[in-house]
Amino acid sequence: MRTFAISWLAVSAWALAAPAFAEDASDAFNAIYGEDLKRAAATASPADDVALAKQMLKDARQARNQPALLVLLCEKAYELGSKDPAGHATAFAAMQLLAENVRDKHVEALQKCVALYQRTYATARGDARTKAGEALVEALAAVATAQVDAGDVEGADATLKQAVAIATAIRSDSRAALKEQQAALAGRKQVEKELAAVKAKLEADPKDGAARKELVRLHLVELDNPAEAAKFIDEGLDEATRKYTPAAAKGVDEAPELACPELGAWYRTLADQASGTSGKAAMLRRARAYYERFLDLRKTDDLARTAAALTLKKIEDALAKLPTSGAKSAGGWVDCLRYVDPATSAAKGKWEKKDGRLTITPSGQPYERIAVPVAPQGSYELQIALVQRGGPDAVAVMLPVGPTACNVVFGAYAGAVSGLEMVKGNNADKNETTVKPSALPGGQECTAAIKVLVHATDGEITVELDGKPFTAWKGPLSALTPHPGWGMPDRKVLGLGAHNATVEFRRMRIRMLSGDLKLPDAPAAK
Repeated sequence: MRTFAISWLAVSAWALAAPAFAEDASDAFNAIYGEDLKRAAATASPADDVALAKQMLKDARQARNQPALLVLLCEKAYELGSKDPAGHATAFAAMQLLAENVRDKHVEALQKCVALYQRTYATARGDARTKAGEALVEALAAVATAQVDAGDVEGADATLKQAVAIATAIRSDSRAALKEQQAALAGRKQVEKELAAVKAKLEADPKDGAARKELVRLHLVELDNPAEAAKFIDEGLDEATRKYTPAAAKGVDEAPELACPELGAWYRTLADQASGTSGKAAMLRRARAYYERFLDLRKTDDLARTAAALTLKKIEDALAKLPTSGAKSAGGWVDCLRYVDPATSAAKGKWEKKDGRLTITPSGQPYERIAVPVAPQGSYELQIALVQRGGPDAVAVMLPVGPTACNVVFGAYAGAVSGLEMVKGNNADKNETTVKPSALPGGQECTAAIKVLVHATDGEITVELDGKPFTAWKGPLSALTPHPGWGMPDRKVLGLGAHNATVEFRRMRIRMLSGDLKLPDAPAAK
């Protein structure tokens, strides 16, 4: 078998000379990989194809800033890797990379993952067939979510029907969640129908004020799309709609401090205009996001900040009262701390919850930790706002990662080391994720942003602290194991921990990128 040794250095070197040798990414791809592709095609063994697929995937991970080349690399890696079961993990990883980095290819890439899962499901037997079916159902649900996001409601409906049929055949517990996803989609289809009717009215009579108002409401509230709603704003609409819709279209992160409470209050009023639970929840989440941004920006502990905090609590209470399915597919953010009850969730240590915030006070025990009873099953993003008020030692976050788990630790060993544990059986001070020195800023709120990507047999974990890269890892899932001290009794759920440190966890939220989030039946007490 030939070893393909095309390096990213070669790709970079070509890119520097690109204007002299090629006009587009296709020419670049052929110039770099053409001969290797010919050699792989000339052999009967699929081993050469799989080896080249792995090399292309490796190069593609460094080509994220060149979308056209990234597409070619990922698609060819998928084609080559799909030829043999030994290359399926590479094919999956290539499509995951493509889906995460090229929006126009998101649905197509996920559908190609489904095609591989279908192959495995079709030939598997017994317990292996059930396991393959569960993976296929999860992949189909992710495709359906992506199709809805892309506006293909009919396509999503067909995908969900297929997922339900397979879930029924293997007697999967996910069938109920899929049915709920279908019900939500039926509501979306009704909104699309109403939207088409209102658009037709407005096209027939551009001066129809009632039709314009309803068109804006449907986009703004039912479809949660302020950017699209802003296209139909005119002087005939009410002042609040004219003022706030264009501002909301710019996104929460663009809102100035003083505008945040106004936009948050406006979105609370829009929640009352929603025709169903989905729209109401979307409006309340928007309102919450603006109040959270205001609290992040407002450094003075004054009346305005106190009022915003109290309003935010009311919004959280309103969201908590809305019906939930017990499972969240890829989509919006979910507040994790609302499900934590120190009386039942604490694995070790003196934990207290007050006003929605969770605090650990050192008790002299090692590995003080608490379960956060939400279970991500797939890829996800996690954001945690915390303040370390005392102690030089560790703050830990326990992370489910596909079939295994690990944890990220900040400031372990007297504040000297951070990183992931356990990687290849090693703590943070003895593996490739080590960060030194790494003590958290004492007494200051900081935000950790963690992304966990789960592929077929591989995974990636990236950690940012206050918006800056902190540590990262990627490799086989088999390299990760739960820490014997920090590990949760149930490795499927998230966890928080501290050792010899007083820590206040102010906010913790999760957003699924693929798969489902299993939630408790009801939130815990505040």
